[in-house]
Amino acid sequence: MLKIGEQVQRPLLVVFAGLSVSCLVLTAVAGYWGAQVAKSAFWGCLIFALPTLYFTLYAFRYKGSQQVALMARSFYWGQASKLSLMAMGFALVFVFVKPLIVSALFAGFCLMIPAHLVVAMFVSKGCAAVSGSAGR
Repeated sequence: MLKIGEQVQRPLLVVFAGLSVSCLVLTAVAGYWGAQVAKSAFWGCLIFALPTLYFTLYAFRYKGSQQVALMARSFYWGQASKLSLMAMGFALVFVFVKPLIVSALFAGFCLMIPAHLVVAMFVSKGCAAVSGSAGR
């Protein structure tokens, strides 16, 4: 089991909260076009969000200049795992979710990308503010 370091807890919580809210908002907006569209968009959001959370947890396990090699390896394997989990997510949804509106599935997935960028921007600002105030 992965041990979550102190440096990961806050960003992980913020990323989880941001992706959850984005997923719910996109699903609610998709609900305007009907329940099946919302359901398909929700699956697309989850296909993006869950592997992204795994990557955040896996890649940011190490910190410090002594562990640069471990950090690089974690980023590589975290990204490879994230892409594999996304591919498996799409495969599972295509096989097991019926009926599925494919355009809504991909729209939910693609709309999570800018939502994630906005969340990441706020996480980086929040972490900079916290680390900046700790040094004073």
